[in-house]
Amino acid sequence: MGGVVPYQRGYSANDVASLLGVSAPRLRSLLRAGFLSPERGPGGELRFSFQDLVLLRTAVGLLSSRVKARKVKDALQKLREQLPSGRPLSGVTIAAQGDGIVVRDGDTLWNPESGQVLFDFEVADLAKKVAPLARRAADAAARDE
Repeated sequence: MGGVVPYQRGYSANDVASLLGVSAPRLRSLLRAGFLSPERGPGGELRFSFQDLVLLRTAVGLLSSRVKARKVKDALQKLREQLPSGRPLSGVTIAAQGDGIVVRDGDTLWNPESGQVLFDFEVADLAKKVAPLARRAADAAARDE
């Protein structure tokens, strides 16, 4: 008769590699690069939180977009410093833009490396397309008064 296995907090390195679709050597490489510092379990094994999974998935996505590992590491470290205490990196959207990284938090878009707020041209393009429609609607409403 087997004993009850105690609850293990977090995910093992094998779980994380499988969930993210990366090899164990690739995961070790990400850890050596300093993307995060997972906790150690009772036997010394690495244990990853859900936040760790989200962050690693983001890092893998940025690296797949050909952003250099050093730039990803630096941007994520600076972003940690920029967010309010206790706010996880998983609470914002992190994406590659060219060979750089941008962060979105609601309507705000910025470069985590410089801290510079960026203008969201996608919204500007949409506003430009909607402006003539809004003018026509305003004109029609004024004629109906």
